[in-house]
Amino acid sequence: MMKFTGRIVSLLTGLLLVITWDFIYYFVLHYPVDLRVDMVFTLLILFISYYMGKSYDISHSSLAALRTSEERVKLLNEEMQHVLQSIDEVVFHTNAKGEFQFLNQSWEEFTGYTVKESLHKKALHFISLHERHEILRLVRQSIDLHREKTRMDIPYQKRDGQFRWGEVNIKLNYNGNGELLGTVGTISDITERVHNEEELMEMNETLAIESQKLSVAGQLAAGIAHEVRNPLTSINGFLQLLRDEADEKTKEYLGIVFSEIKRIELVLSELLILAKPQSVTYKRINIIETLDHVSKLLNTNAILYNIEIQTEFHERELYIRGDENQLKQVFINLLKNAIEAMPHGGTITIHADFNSHNKVQLMFKDEGVGMKKETLEKLGEPFFTTKTKGTGLGLTICLRILRDHGADIRVQSDQGEGTTFHIMFDGVQASERKKREALQK
Repeated sequence: MMKFTGRIVSLLTGLLLVITWDFIYYFVLHYPVDLRVDMVFTLLILFISYYMGKSYDISHSSLAALRTSEERVKLLNEEMQHVLQSIDEVVFHTNAKGEFQFLNQSWEEFTGYTVKESLHKKALHFISLHERHEILRLVRQSIDLHREKTRMDIPYQKRDGQFRWGEVNIKLNYNGNGELLGTVGTISDITERVHNEEELMEMNETLAIESQKLSVAGQLAAGIAHEVRNPLTSINGFLQLLRDEADEKTKEYLGIVFSEIKRIELVLSELLILAKPQSVTYKRINIIETLDHVSKLLNTNAILYNIEIQTEFHERELYIRGDENQLKQVFINLLKNAIEAMPHGGTITIHADFNSHNKVQLMFKDEGVGMKKETLEKLGEPFFTTKTKGTGLGLTICLRILRDHGADIRVQSDQGEGTTFHIMFDGVQASERKKREALQK
């Protein structure tokens, strides 16, 4: 009904005009009645009134629709401004000269400069001179090739002097002639990512160096083992012949020589393990049984040094996949090191448990002399040892075995407070047979 208001009012006004005119014309001035002229005049007035009312209604509807559109545009603009000001990334708009025309509030957090003082300044103003030429080259290259989008990582300095890294994504807008009109883009803070990548590169370089050192150590070990073992066998044989005909004093001296030869053979065996991959058989093993065997094996030796080996097993079955002989070698080495680090006796604790992430956790804790931070950082390097008679290969071999088993190892140590080795394996489920037996029960 409201959209016909103009027409209704206009028609009523036209009728009122006709009636008034007829009253004055016929009753006041007393002109003769002419129905044909009067009818034409009335229709003409009503047609003009209707047309004017219709024009008014259309204009009124258009104005109402325009006001509604303006309100919607205003609402959308407010929402867009709210979104732009709320996002963490910097959103910017520049003209063809590279001057900022718009910046959201994140700009202040990113750079330390206010939006007000940054608007209408060139973007390159906020980049160091050292990087400015390279960025200009990349932008000009994109414009010359009429690229619509480009991306770059740029270092920049905040107002307080702090250096940061930003990832800039730019959308370039051109007119019909291919001339640059301006740009729209975002800036993301990637400082943490850049630092992580740098740390990863340093770590990879360190690992490459360590790998090279191990490779050199392996080649050296193979050469030493080959060059020494053959003459050593001949020396051992001739000494055996001499011992058969020697007197008691000479036999005593020869006994010392034989013990030292055995030590040389032990060193050669360790060198060969380091140099040449050993054939291993991975299978599902109960690590609790393995730890029990190792602790019982070394318990007698520990008692001689007034040391007690305690085991803390919350489960009697913790399964992993691995080579049992190699893992025994690792555990024996760790326990021997712990015993040697406790000259005044004490307790060695072996702890085994299963965590919620399907990991088997082992802990070897002693009450020994501990290690300095500098020593701890070199732990596991080939030929590095804190022992006067050590070869420096035992822990290197242990770490290689654990790495081959996909295990994670961490070491905690403080001088005078002992050392703790944390080892974590991927756990495996019990056999299907045991599962079926459990279900049948």
